[in-house]
Amino acid sequence: MNEFESGLENRRRVLGEAWVAKSLGEANAMNAEFQTFITRHAWHDVWDRNHLTALPDKTRRLLVLAMTLGLGRYEEFSLHAKAGLIATDASALTIDDLREVVMQSAVYCGVPAANTAMHALAAVLKDVSQTPPKLHIHRANDFDATRATLVFSHALGYDHTMWNSVMPAFTPNYNVIAYDHRGQGKSQPSPTDFSIDALVDDAASVLLNEVFARGGGPVHFVGLSMGGMVAQGLAARFPHLVKSIVVANSAMHYDESAKAMWYARIATVNSKGMREIVEMLLERWFGKAFCDANPKIAAEVRQILLANNAVQYGRNCAAISAIDFARTNATISCPTTVIAGDRDISTLPALSEAIAASINGARLVRIDAGHVSAVERADDFVSLLHAHLAAL
Repeated sequence: MNEFESGLENRRRVLGEAWVAKSLGEANAMNAEFQTFITRHAWHDVWDRNHLTALPDKTRRLLVLAMTLGLGRYEEFSLHAKAGLIATDASALTIDDLREVVMQSAVYCGVPAANTAMHALAAVLKDVSQTPPKLHIHRANDFDATRATLVFSHALGYDHTMWNSVMPAFTPNYNVIAYDHRGQGKSQPSPTDFSIDALVDDAASVLLNEVFARGGGPVHFVGLSMGGMVAQGLAARFPHLVKSIVVANSAMHYDESAKAMWYARIATVNSKGMREIVEMLLERWFGKAFCDANPKIAAEVRQILLANNAVQYGRNCAAISAIDFARTNATISCPTTVIAGDRDISTLPALSEAIAASINGARLVRIDAGHVSAVERADDFVSLLHAHLAAL
């Protein structure tokens, strides 16, 4: 293989077959020599560097994005962003990667350049069908910018109706909003895998769109299980958006055995569907005695779980499995209440204790309930939330 062939192979690998075919297909007497020049020197001499200390391709991609952004070469920036998103090897980029490049560039290249790059990325994401999904928003009452706002974030596999027995207690005095996580309830599915950071970004977008854009905020954010994980990430990354948080029946980190459980669950739903795990989830969430005594609630929750798309559920499981808030929780400064379920076998009380210990000034309280305490013991949950708000 000569230098041109080697460069062409790298060019196709990094930018994709379609773009290279288009570039070569537009070759003419004017640019043919230039096409061979950049293929040999850029794509062979530089991109083919593979000695011990050579940079991996993913790092090269990120560097190219930062440099093209800084130079205002937005067409090339978009080209490389798209190529990174559609790549299928170890050099593939995620939306999280692209956001981090732009955030760093806002400091070193200037906010106007970063803002233009954000607009360019929006077009790229639309082009590759990776636009962040639209979320379903439930407003329990009319918004009044003069009142404080409560935002509720539900557990994995559930939807905003998880809060139906809690929200009415607060509508007389607060704006009350709940939303469905991406790929769950009535929200749009996620086109790709995603991290817990994406769920936190979703929550931040809800607050900006639904509260701050209407003259309200910051908010009191209440999350249970996965929603509690979002609450931790939100308070750490977007402290200016939250006035306080409540973290119920949740976790801040999973050890290797717990991660193995999540991986096994993903494999099960991908191969056999949600029906295979529904009864197990009901028993873990509520216990057999509660389900037998409350058949209507059990039937409603069963249908919500069965309505989950297996792929979307698995992607949410994967995001949860990788959480680690040990470092970032130490930066949380807003008032925090952590609720532990005494009979919770999904997120043991010890996990809630660890969250409370990791957040300066956090208050740990207990509820005589299993995992989905806001459904099982709605009145007690309401009392705990009232106490949290009264203490502010």
